[in-house]
Amino acid sequence: MKYNYYIFFIVLLFANVSVAQQQLSLNEAISLGLERHYDIRIEGRNVEIAKLNNNWGALFPSLTGTIQGSRTTFDNREALSPFAILAKTNTSQIQPGVNVNWNLLSIANITIGKRQLEQMQAESQGNADIVVANSIQAIILGYYGAVLQKRRLDEFQKQLSLSRDKYELLVIKAEMGSAVTSDLLLEEGNFLTDSANYINQLLTYNNAASNLNFLIGEPNPDREYLLTDDLVFEYEELTFQDLSNLVETQNLDLQKQYLTQSILGSTTKLRKLDRYPTLTLGGNYTWTRNRQDISDWPLDFRTGEDGSITNAGNNENFNYGLNFTISFNLFDGGRVNRAIKEALIREDIGNIQTDKLKASLYRDLVQALDQYRIRKQLYDINDRRFQASEQNLNISEEKFKNGTINSFDYRTVQNNNLSAATVRLQSIFDLIDSQVTLMRLTGGLMQEYGQ
Repeated sequence: MKYNYYIFFIVLLFANVSVAQQQLSLNEAISLGLERHYDIRIEGRNVEIAKLNNNWGALFPSLTGTIQGSRTTFDNREALSPFAILAKTNTSQIQPGVNVNWNLLSIANITIGKRQLEQMQAESQGNADIVVANSIQAIILGYYGAVLQKRRLDEFQKQLSLSRDKYELLVIKAEMGSAVTSDLLLEEGNFLTDSANYINQLLTYNNAASNLNFLIGEPNPDREYLLTDDLVFEYEELTFQDLSNLVETQNLDLQKQYLTQSILGSTTKLRKLDRYPTLTLGGNYTWTRNRQDISDWPLDFRTGEDGSITNAGNNENFNYGLNFTISFNLFDGGRVNRAIKEALIREDIGNIQTDKLKASLYRDLVQALDQYRIRKQLYDINDRRFQASEQNLNISEEKFKNGTINSFDYRTVQNNNLSAATVRLQSIFDLIDSQVTLMRLTGGLMQEYGQ
């Protein structure tokens, strides 16, 4: 009864990873991530804002239109003055107008201002590129991380299958009366230990799969993909000189820092132009029309020399003009000079930050390249260890079936093979991690996977 329970338990475990799944390659995962990753979408909207702000309209004159209207009533029918017209007057007025105002600092200000807007747009695009490159790096490592945990799960499953077969064999022998109870209990313990290890690894794999779903913007965190790209690596001999040249010309963080520094330089130029006088041009045009209703006036006041009677009086006025203002900064407490000095200091700080970034990138490159080479050596060692453990496992399996070695020795060989297999898989993943790090430092991720 206990034996049937264990077999049913193992069947349930294997069923958890045997459901039909949609295939997903690394390139497909990156494409989905570039389309749906949350940070990439946010930076894309920021780039749109920068494009909207990079417009000549921000530097052109302002043009405003106005219209005013009024209606007034003047009731003079109870005036005390004997000379006043005892009547009521209704007056309507409409006054449209156009005003133009252009603050011309200088032609240089306009040119520098437009260039600065272009630099700010480029800087925003640089920030977006950095986010894209970081996302691609995260997706690649997330993808291979899930593959690593799946391959580790396969190794634990292999170990569990061996334990199950051994336990099944001893159960049969026990039923036939040819198995020692201590051996049966030992294999039962190994079987349960491997079952627990398999369950823990299954949880690790599920976590890695859900993390990959988040990185590619999958709305369903429980969705499982069949990852088609295996942990395969091709080693390439790399030199520091070649990689450092790529860092100087293609590293995204450094290119973005150059853009930031150019913006600081433009700001300094604008602050220096504040010392020059400013010229403000203005223009206006208004048209006023008045209509006066005098139908309530006495008839003798509304009768003309030709005998005609007038009920209304109209008049129109046109006003237009041009003006300009030249402003000189005679004294402002040193505000302009302080602003110039501050801009120069900020520009110098930017230069220091650029030098610091270069130094840190070269340091990271040296460390990443050393790590890449060391991990290749470790992989060679672990691969040879795995090959030896595989061969030893096959030999020990035959010896165990023939009774040449006991369960303790065979169990040791099993554990050594499992350890060698998982360490080898981790070595491959570490090599991929180092390669991706070098690609990130040299701008290779955008060239390889950017769209």
